[in-house]
Amino acid sequence: MKNGSPPRIAEALLEKVLPGDLREPLLGDLEEEYQQIQINRSKQACQIWYWRQALLTSFHFFNQTQKALIMFAFSVLFFAALTIFAMELSGGSSMFFDVPSLIITLPPALVFTLAVTSPGNVKQAFSCLFSGHVDSLRQVKSSAMVFNVLGNSCLWLGALMTLLGWVAMGSHIEDVAVFGPAFAVSVLTLLYAMGVKLVCYVAAQRIIYLGQGLSPDPD
Repeated sequence: MKNGSPPRIAEALLEKVLPGDLREPLLGDLEEEYQQIQINRSKQACQIWYWRQALLTSFHFFNQTQKALIMFAFSVLFFAALTIFAMELSGGSSMFFDVPSLIITLPPALVFTLAVTSPGNVKQAFSCLFSGHVDSLRQVKSSAMVFNVLGNSCLWLGALMTLLGWVAMGSHIEDVAVFGPAFAVSVLTLLYAMGVKLVCYVAAQRIIYLGQGLSPDPD
């Protein structure tokens, strides 16, 4: 951060949240006032003042500019809450958590997605999803493809790893004490994969919906 300038992170927050037509004038007014209060206040007090203004302003405009992010986050949280509730009804949620089952599906699926598309396309896809804005049908297609590849890769990896687990369990099928827990863990891999696939499907459909009404891209 340059000496005498507002906190950069607070400015970045405002740049993200403020509407486009108000972003430049509001940031300019805040910076001008920030420069003025430095005459009579310490640097720390000025930064606290700017952060307070940034948070209050962001809270005021967040619902207006980030509705897509709010709705998507709410849907994911609602899905997670229902899933945990179902787990508790089944005898406790602890039996449904297995970190290795998640690690062998999601990270490889992300690598496959980066290989099929590109890091830029992945970044663009999440940006479109959270901002609720797309510029062209080409952007819609590439962004939706990112989530389709991620979800499908995760689902197929989950199915593959589950089958591998079943093959390994075949050698211990006579030992119920080993077979039961191993079977549960193998099914968790597929369960996690299906959950990721569902979230990716919703994300892809959201982006396709945002692209409705856009004019066809010029050849």
